[in-house]
Amino acid sequence: MIIGNFSYNGEFDTYSGEITTLTLQRSNVVFRPTEKNGEREPDYRIVQERDGLMVEFGAAWKRSSERGRDFLSVLLDDPALSSSLNAALFPSDQDDKATLVWQRQQKKATRAEPEAARTTRAKRSSAGRTANLG
Repeated sequence: MIIGNFSYNGEFDTYSGEITTLTLQRSNVVFRPTEKNGEREPDYRIVQERDGLMVEFGAAWKRSSERGRDFLSVLLDDPALSSSLNAALFPSDQDDKATLVWQRQQKKATRAEPEAARTTRAKRSSAGRTANLG
C-alpha cells in the first residue's frame, strides 16, 4: 500500500514529500542524510518541517533487495500510533520520484496443539467433572 510520495534532490541527497494514512498525515516530510559513526546508525533522519520548527519522527537505512534494487528501510514512530511502523522507500528508475510503501505483517499462525496433549487435557477435564458430580 502506498502511503507517501517523495521527490529526490540529488544536490542535497534528500527526499521531500508527504505521508498520509488514516491516522498519520504529515506534509513537508524530509529524509535528511546523517553522518554515520557506526554501521547500525541510520543513513537518514525523517523530519517534518513546519512553521520554522523541525520534528523528527523516523529513520531510514540504505538496503538492497535480493534482486539488487536499492531502497530505504524506513522506521516511523509517532505517539498517535500504537507501535512503530515499518515501511520501504523505493526510488523510481526513470525520474527523481520515490514511493513510500507499507504492508501489514502477516500474523504468525499458531501452532496446532499436538493430538496427545489435547486428548490428555480432555481426559483430565472429563475426570474432574465426574468427580464433582459424585
